[in-house]
Parts: sequence; structure tokens; C-alpha cells
Amino acid sequence: MPDSLHVKVSNEKVGTILLENNEYIFDYTTDNQDAFVSLSMPVRVKSYANPKLHPIFEMHLPEGYLLSIIKKHFSKITKTDDFGLLQLMAHSIKGRLTYEADKTQEESTLSLDTLLHPKSETLFDELVSRFALDSPISGVQPKVLVKVRDKVTLPLQEYIVKSWGDEYPHLALNEFYCMKVVKCAGIEVPEFYLSDDNKLFIMKRFDIKDDGNYLGFEDMCVLQARQADEKYEGSYEHIAKSIKTFVSPKYKKKALRDFFKMMVINTLVQNGDAHLKNFGMLYENIHDIWLAPAYDVVCTTLYIQKDIPALHLLESKKWWSKAFLLRFGKESCELSTSETRVLYDECVEALRITAHEMKERIEIENDLHVKAFLSSLMEAFERENQ
Repeated sequence: MPDSLHVKVSNEKVGTILLENNEYIFDYTTDNQDAFVSLSMPVRVKSYANPKLHPIFEMHLPEGYLLSIIKKHFSKITKTDDFGLLQLMAHSIKGRLTYEADKTQEESTLSLDTLLHPKSETLFDELVSRFALDSPISGVQPKVLVKVRDKVTLPLQEYIVKSWGDEYPHLALNEFYCMKVVKCAGIEVPEFYLSDDNKLFIMKRFDIKDDGNYLGFEDMCVLQARQADEKYEGSYEHIAKSIKTFVSPKYKKKALRDFFKMMVINTLVQNGDAHLKNFGMLYENIHDIWLAPAYDVVCTTLYIQKDIPALHLLESKKWWSKAFLLRFGKESCELSTSETRVLYDECVEALRITAHEMKERIEIENDLHVKAFLSSLMEAFERENQ
């Protein structure tokens, strides 16, 4: 018998994915056109066959650090190929799209205060041991999905908690201040925090509504029908095209403005990891689709001195000039000359304000390593702001 999983959308069983003869096959078992598993996979009678796991299902698989931890613990007792991983993680995948699977362990929770005010230097390792199998999140950086309950009467919240290794010192500080630039520029961001010991970057999951129900979320790899290992292929023009293709008309202008500002900020802070999986869309239904909040913004040139952008823009893969970015805003984001200049200036001002905040913190910071890192990050900001 081939390996198979039943797939649900908003708790309604809609289809089955199976691995047969080295081919992944997804079949809809519903004719409800609103019960699509992906914006790029509408409900139809014909099977969706693929030599690799379909991008919408692959999106839930762990990468990098988490993948290595899970393989280390489970490779002796179960298959850890893509389908084996999907079966292993299926019970923990919560969202608009879920799977019919047996829960293998009791749900573990903790308080947000525990994350913000760590009392143990090994807190992240403890989180990994408790939440690794409940963390269906992609990305190579050490991270886990943690369930938080601060008050019994409130719905359970979920936060992505990131740490960093020796090769990327103070990555939590880096992301915290880069995300502050994004927020200051008026771009929507998830709720985010930095732990007291500066070791953890904590970000609230942004696809859960206030009533506890889930929105649909798809990253650009899924929307462009690419596998995860193709996340560095393509261009920012292709992302702009996907926005114009999928985003609902009432949100399209804002989405293109925000995407343009994201491109300016990624250039100003020199974020060389703004790949396809770091942009996405949220939706209620096929008629209500918008650009997801900005996430995963860091200055990568502090670790890789000659780092370059993740994708091409105007057939170039280098840090672009203001004139280059303004041209992109007009040609790909459908903005006027005056709009591009105003939005660009808003990003520069956000960088200046954040650099000033960092300078104030440096003056009172007691940890010499933190002080030195913040000084380097501030210098990078100020260099790009000139």
C-alpha cells in the first residue's frame, strides 16, 4: 500500500496526498471550490502529480537546525524523507490546512514571561527538546514554535522563538533592530520581542485570528510552484508579479507600496537573505487575499562581508542604488515618481530613527560584547543612510 495522508481545509476533509512509485499525487475528494489547499491548486477532478512533494505541503517541513535534530532522534525508527517527515509532523501542523493524524504527545505550553525573562542559559535547548516535533516551520536558523498561555481564559497563542549559533553572533539583536526599522517605516509586522538576555528573538505567529481561527498562508515558493531548494531562484520582479496576480484588488495598491518599501529596507540594512520563502500572502478566501506582514529581516553583511542580495532585481544581483530602486518601484510596483521618492524617504527616516535608538542603548549598555555588536550594526545603518 502506498503512503498516504488525508488533508483538511478548515477542518473539512478535502483530499488525499499519497506517495506511489516515487511520485507524489494529490487528489481532491470534494467539489467545494472554496476548499482549495493552495491558491495555485484549485479544486478539480484531475490529480495533481509531482515528482517532489507539492510546495504547499513542503512548506510545513522543517529545515536546517530543526531538521537535523528531528532526523537525529527519529531516523532509526521511521523514514525521514519528505513524506516521512510530513507524516511525522502532521499532528502538529495547525492552520487553515491540516492533516488527519494521530497526536503523538501531550500538548506542552509555557508563559510569555518565561521567554522574555529567561532564568536558564539553556532555555532554547530546553524548548527544542519540548517543542521540536510541534514546530512545522521552515528556515535554517535554530527556531521552534512555542505554545504560550498567559491566562487560562485566553486562547492559546503561538510564538516562533529563534536563537543563534557561534557563526552568527547576536543574530537575535540583529533581527530585533532590523524589524524595528521595518515597523518604523509603517510596514505591518508581527508582534515581536527580544529576551532580556538578548539571546532569543520572539515573534508571534501572524496567521491566527483573534477568535483562534486560522487564515490561509502561502509563501512565494508555493505561489510560484517552486520547491524550497529553489528559494534563491527568480527575481523580485516575479514577486511583484505574484502580488499583482493573487492579491485582491482592494489590497493591491497597499501591497505593492509595502513591497517596494521592503525592497528599499532590505537594501538599506543589506539583508542578503530576502528569498522567496521570506515573503508571503494571507487570505480568508479566494476573494480576500493580502500581503503577509514582513518577517525575517536581518543585516547579513555583518557575518558575510561580501554578501549579495538573495534574488535578482532589474537583472542585477548586487546592492542597488537609489535610482535603481526608484526605477523598480515605477516599473514593477506601479508607483508614480513622486510616490517612490516619498516611500524611499520614509524608509531612510525609519533607519535614522532606529539608529538613534541603538545609539542611546549603546551609551547605557554594560555588556561589552553587546555594545560592540550594536556599534557595528549602527555603523552599517549609518553607512547606508548616507
